Amino acid sequence: MGAVDRPAVLRAWLDARWTGSRLTTRAAIEARQARLWADLTPTLARTPAVAELAGQPLDAFPITTPNDVRADFDRWNTLGLTRAETEAAAHAAEQGGTGEVRPGVVAGFSSGSSGPPGLFVSGKAERAAYLGHMIARLMPKSALFRKKRIALSLRATSKLYSDVSGAGPFRFLFLGLDMPTAEKLDRLDAFAPHVLIAPAHVLSELTHGVETGAPWRPARLFWGAEPMGETERDWIEATLESRPAPIYQATEGFIGAPCVHGALHLNEDVLIIEREPVPGTNRFLPVITDLRRVTQPMIRMRLPDLLEPLSTPCPCGTARLAVRPVEGRLEDLWRWGETVIPPRAVDEAVSAVLPPGEDWRAVAGPAGVRVEAAADSMEAVAGAIRALLADKGIDLPVTARSAPEPFAVKRRRVRWSDG
Repeated sequence: MGAVDRPAVLRAWLDARWTGSRLTTRAAIEARQARLWADLTPTLARTPAVAELAGQPLDAFPITTPNDVRADFDRWNTLGLTRAETEAAAHAAEQGGTGEVRPGVVAGFSSGSSGPPGLFVSGKAERAAYLGHMIARLMPKSALFRKKRIALSLRATSKLYSDVSGAGPFRFLFLGLDMPTAEKLDRLDAFAPHVLIAPAHVLSELTHGVETGAPWRPARLFWGAEPMGETERDWIEATLESRPAPIYQATEGFIGAPCVHGALHLNEDVLIIEREPVPGTNRFLPVITDLRRVTQPMIRMRLPDLLEPLSTPCPCGTARLAVRPVEGRLEDLWRWGETVIPPRAVDEAVSAVLPPGEDWRAVAGPAGVRVEAAADSMEAVAGAIRALLADKGIDLPVTARSAPEPFAVKRRRVRWSDG
């Protein structure tokens, strides 16, 4: 397949650095988006699902969902790829293969943020652009020129990260999600990474391990894929001496990254993100159009992620929208009639009565709420939920039980169930 296109990575890195300092007004962002949208017309003409709309304004295109695109994969790529051959290549990649489905085009799976694993394909130029953008947003200016050790805890590794190794002086340590915590800590201590990227529950596991005497300390932490409350974030920072910064990344792309002040900004220099309001809240669902993807275009895809804009402007100066870290999915909202309780409100109520890092969950439904926590904490959790419901004028039973089951892949503490 050949080495990664380092000049293309550098161009993307420079572009992201430039836009990071120059896009200080909404007008500048929208002008750039309009130009990139016009440039995308030939790609849309080669995409069977939307070919007849190529050249039209964005609002002429239908809104899609990840499930829509998964079900119609064959029509949502520009190379005539079938779902069967692409899945076969993605499975091969997870077994150590290249994942190549066409020359220079690789396939993979991502757990993302929106349900079952997503299937993605990307060309060599796209990966170079993605890597340059990601390095510019997450790493210091010296990252392309000085050695960096990066540890990742993921469901599976992918060609993307081997490409990063070829794009600059990077070394990687991959830690499987199912690796025992003690082994993760031993390997991290030996590797001494400058950066660790992991889901929230893995950072919590590692923090517990450090509290019991493990010597490892990170230089910089990033988390994604799962919600993390502010109380947990404070505890991790106090223990590991590094404050976790949020990343918003999914099968659907690299959607948001933190600025120097730690605020999560959406990557509107390469994405158009429409906001679909969530009734009864100040949250919105992002409807995303990726302006640079050409192998598997993403046009007006609605994600079920709950986003809340910051109430005050970010001091970093960029006009890219700043939001609070993803708190959960649309289906995680608790809703009784006109009363809506977002996941963050539940997390804040429970975190106030539990020791930092203690596991719990709360599942609401039409008839009440069920909470799960350690035996000596479950009544405190139930009491916090009762108080939250009472404050909202909701009179429903709250039941408690001990010993929550381990999370299968992702941590979702706050959920709604109609059953």
